[in-house]
This record gives sequence, structure tokens and C-alpha cells, in this order.
Amino acid sequence: MKIENYPIVKLLLPYVVGILIAYFGDFPDRVCRTLWWVSVASFLLVVALTFVKAYRWRVVQTIGMCAAFVMVGIALTNSHFHPKIPDEAMEANADWIVRVAAEPTPREKSVKVEAEMLQFLDRKAINEQAVDEKAVDRKSIDGKVLLYLQPSASTDSLRYGDLLFVHADLSRIAPPCNPDAFDNQRYMRRRGIYYSGFVREGGWQCIGHRPANRLKFLAQQARNRLTDIYIHAGMSGDELDILKAILLGDDDTLDPELKASYSSAGVSHILCVSGMHVGIIFMIVNFLLKPLDYFRTSRILKIVLVMLVIWLYAHITGLAPSVTRSATMFTFVAVGQQLRRNTNVFHSLFASAFILLVINPLLLFEVSFQLSYLAVAGIVLFQPKLAAVYHCRTRIGNYFWELLTVSVAAQLGTSPISIYYFAQFPNYFMLSNLSVIALSFVVIITGVALLPISFIPLIPKYLTWLLTMEIRIMNTLITFIEGLPHSVTENIDFHVVQMWLLYGVIGGICYLLYRRNRRVFWATGMLFTLFCVSFGVKKLVLARETVFLAYHVRKCSVLEFNWHGQTVWLSDSLRNEDDKLYQYNIRNHARKHRLHGRVVPIDTVAFDTPFLCKRGNFIQFDGRTYYLLTHKEKLWEGLCCDTLRVDCLLLRQNPRLPPEEMMALMPFREVIADGSNTPFYVEKWRDFCHEYGIPFTFTGDRKF
Repeated sequence: MKIENYPIVKLLLPYVVGILIAYFGDFPDRVCRTLWWVSVASFLLVVALTFVKAYRWRVVQTIGMCAAFVMVGIALTNSHFHPKIPDEAMEANADWIVRVAAEPTPREKSVKVEAEMLQFLDRKAINEQAVDEKAVDRKSIDGKVLLYLQPSASTDSLRYGDLLFVHADLSRIAPPCNPDAFDNQRYMRRRGIYYSGFVREGGWQCIGHRPANRLKFLAQQARNRLTDIYIHAGMSGDELDILKAILLGDDDTLDPELKASYSSAGVSHILCVSGMHVGIIFMIVNFLLKPLDYFRTSRILKIVLVMLVIWLYAHITGLAPSVTRSATMFTFVAVGQQLRRNTNVFHSLFASAFILLVINPLLLFEVSFQLSYLAVAGIVLFQPKLAAVYHCRTRIGNYFWELLTVSVAAQLGTSPISIYYFAQFPNYFMLSNLSVIALSFVVIITGVALLPISFIPLIPKYLTWLLTMEIRIMNTLITFIEGLPHSVTENIDFHVVQMWLLYGVIGGICYLLYRRNRRVFWATGMLFTLFCVSFGVKKLVLARETVFLAYHVRKCSVLEFNWHGQTVWLSDSLRNEDDKLYQYNIRNHARKHRLHGRVVPIDTVAFDTPFLCKRGNFIQFDGRTYYLLTHKEKLWEGLCCDTLRVDCLLLRQNPRLPPEEMMALMPFREVIADGSNTPFYVEKWRDFCHEYGIPFTFTGDRKF
């Protein structure tokens, strides 16, 4: 593959560079407006230079084109990062008119609603005329908000497009306060959501219904209707949830343990609609419309019908990045077939990526988008060479060999980035792909066939039974593969540099498969050596770490003492590594820093290790003395200040002792307050420390 043979790449690469610059930078609106005008001027320059035949001007033309697309990428990406919300709206409890932008998601103690903000209402100016459905036409702000509604009978009837009058105190979504924790702020930023708030029962009212996207509303209605058809046919339980995930892209009700089992077996991609699903729909529609190939005018009708069905299915399944990628590529294939032209898969791949990124540049940072394109790239580059290694004489054997090579090729394309994101590798992915994916193909065919005959008496009953058995067999296979010894390698720590080094090795191997080049061979070997050495260097660096860390957990205390990889966690709520508190706040940090240790109750009177000593509320670690000051703490009279000096005072559970008395009885050099303290006590101690020049840290103020 030569880049010069794919002109779309010359536009895609600088455009992606512009997206990356805007994503990791921060540009004001006036800068972006300037970039728009500069990019227009660059385009005009490029057009003007096309009439100049001198060869030396081609370099200027190329530079101008690249610069124009870099600036377009910056401007388009940056336009997603500046919501128009007045500052006074964030000062206190406010009244809003919002529109439900996605289907509400029930949670354990609330209903999550993603809403589009339409209007901020000054409470003094609210009247009966202001709170009505026409408020959508007086849109005065632009932005999205994540609302958590208190569950009630009214929340069950909420749907996409509802207009709500909401009284809520919104707060900006905060960055993670703990190291290596999930960055919810950045994730929501990519979706255009910057604020969130809890709405109590009676704090909102539905004032109308007007969806922003009528097609999206109809697609969601169609998805609900198809789900009702499967329920009416007799599907239920885990089988219904699996079918909804595979066919309709709805995995909200899927059991987390079952989803984790599919992930451990390496086939979690079948639980989301992808190219395989769209390909099956394409094959079915193409087969049913085969008679239209005999006439020239009917072939045009066939193209329209095939594209209509594919994109209708993509809308019903929620337009996930993997679906839009495959729908776009199959659209190119359908047009190419009817025009009697062979479509180059690389042209389709690059063109679809460029189109989707122009529509939404932030798709570049979606994991599903990255995995989808890398899987296709791996299949296209590696599968032909792997398939040529062996040829089976039987058709069935050849089919399974093709399936195996496709699985290995896709794994080569996605393994580095999937390990980087998910820190695990399914060791039996070939076994699971040979069995489960082949069976999932049958499930999709059966599920699609059930829809048109669901209204016929008796027949749907037997087809539903067959479909249920197929899904149960598939779940049984997944459980069996997950239960095999060493089915998954967990806690793999990949740095982003290591990921790119591994992709460099894979790219070099791919090049050598098609062309023999000594320089590429040695370069690939050097990259592989650097990849291996990086693990050793990181292990040496981590082995020398000595760190004390107070985690920020609401209403809880978690203290970490790390001595060269040996760790003790003192906590009042954490029990073991299977605890949700550990999984959400500590696990990722422990994996990246290779921490191994034990959890000790924080109220343990005496505890000793070679690197940590605890006596009562005193803790000795790495030459420093810490003291735990708690809610019911009392200090005895007559204590000698000279013998009770501490390096760091740890505040937890709202200590009532006045800072002045504590300083007089036990002088301290630093104060740390964790998430178990309320804002009142945090501010009281912050003011005292600021007055006396003592370093003060509140774990909720940290940003990682």
C-alpha cells in the first residue's frame, strides 16, 4: 500500500493533527474564528496555484492544503468545547427549561437523564407564560447537562424529546481527585456535557414534547417496538438482554457479570452492533433484492433501498461509531457493485473515517471508533497472508480456517490498544471466536427471521424456543471458556509509549510480509528491543517508590503507604480488593504502580511491618510521623509539646477539637483533610492553616 495512491489520506492526516491539537489545547472562540478565515484563504491559494504549471509551486500548494485542513480540524473540534451558559446561572439554585436528549437510564437510586439546556429562567421573572412548550423556540443558552432525578412514578414515562421545567443546583463535573482514576470530566467533555445536578421529587415538571431530531425519536420508537415484539414472542431474562445487545445495540439491562464473561473470553465485540451485524443485514437485503439486478433502472432502485435499510438499521441501533463505520463502508460497496466497479477497501476505510470525523471530530477519541477501524485494518493487512499459509480441502474446514485467520488478524490490529484501555488479554480468543462468533451468526439470522413471522400463530413459538436455546448454548460456551485455567491475563500495565512501540513492531512485521527490506527489519528489531527494555526500566523505577497517599472517597478514609511496591491500605470502609470502593478508586493506580499488600482497619490499635508502625492514632512511615485526628478525639491535659511534634496531621470524620488547641498541644507542620470531612470543617482548618502559614491539602481539591 502506497500513500500516494490514496489522496484522501493527504487530507485525513492533517485534519487528524488539527483535531489532536484542539483536543489537548485550549483555544478561545476568537482564535477559532480567525482560523476559519485563514483556512479559507489557504484554500483559495491552493485553488489559484492549480493554474500555475511551475513545479516549485506544488510544494507551496501541498503545504497550503495541509495547513488548511489542520486549521479546519482545530476549528471544528474547538466548536464542541465552548457551551454558551451564563455565569449567573451557576451561582445558586436555578430554574431551567431542558430537553431530554437521550433515553433515560434507570439506576440504583436515581434516573440518569442527559438533557439539552434550552433556557435559563430568572426566578423573579418566572410567570405562567414563561413555562410552556414554546420555550424551545426562545433558546437562549447552548449546552448539555447530566441530571439525576429522584425515582418516582413520573420518571417511568420520560422519553427522548420531552421538555422539562427543572429546579436544580448544577455543579461543574470535576476532574478525578485520585491518581489514575477514570477521568469522567474528560469523558463527558467529549459528549458536550460540563455540568450535572440532582433533582429531587417535585423539582421538575414535563411541559411538552418536541424532539430535536425527529429521525432519532422515530428510531428509538422502532427499537422499543422491536423489543416488544421479542417480548411478545416469549423472549425473557438474560436471553432477551443478549438478543437486544446483539441485534439492537441496547445493553443497558445486560447483567454486568455476563458482560464481564464475554470480555474475558475475548468476544465482547459481539455484544455491540458492528460490521458483522451490518454485513448480515446487507447480505439479506442484497439477496432479497436480487431480481432488481436485471434492469438498469431497477439497479438504481436497489442501491437506494439497500442504503435505506442499512442506515435505518444503523439509526435503530443508536449510530454507534462501529455501526456508522460499517454502514458507510457498505454504502460504498453497494454503489460500487451497481456501477460495476471494484471498491478498494482502503479507499472505503479512509473515506468513511474522514466523513465521520468531519461530522463529529470527537469520535477520534471514542474507544469503539478506534477498535473498529484498527480491527478492519488488521484484517485487511494480515488476513490474506495468514490465510495463504494453509489451504483446507473441504469447504467447512476452509470456512473455519478463514474465521480463525480473521480472528487472529483482528486481534493483531486491536491488541495493543485494548490492553492499554482494559489491561487484560483473552488467552483463548481463537477458541472463543471459532465457537461463539459462528454461533452468534446463527443467532442474528434467527433473530431477524423471527421479526416478520412473529404475528403468525404457532410458528414464532418454536422459533423463539430455538433462539433461546442458541443463546443459552452461547452463554454456556462463554462460561466454559472463562472457567478454563488462565483464560485471561489481567493487570497488564501498558503506557501509551509502549502501546505505540508495539504498534511500530506490528507495522514493521506487516511491511516485511509484503516487502523484504533490511532497514525495516533492523528498525523493527530495535523497536521490539525498546518495547522489552521499557518494562524493565519501569520495574526498576517503581521498585524505588516510597509514597504516602490519602485517597479522596466521599464519607470514607483510605490511606495508602507504599514502600517499594509493598503496600498497606488503612481504611474505615475498605474491606478487600473485591470491594467496589477499591475497584473504582484504587485498582487502576495499584495496577499501574504494581502495588501488592493488605487492607488494615484504620482503628487498629497496634500494627507493625518492616516499613510501617501504628500505635493508636500515631503512624510512623518513611521517617515521618502522622497523627489521625478524628471526630471524637480528646487530648489529655499535661501533654508535653516537645515529645508530641508530628510532621503531618490527618483530619477525618470532622474533628471537633479547635485548631488552636490542637496546635498548642501537638504542633504539626502539615495538614491533610480527606473526603470524610464536611465542607464546614475543611474551611475552618483551611483558614487556620492559611493564617499561620501551614501547608494544607484537601483531597477533593486535587486534580489528576
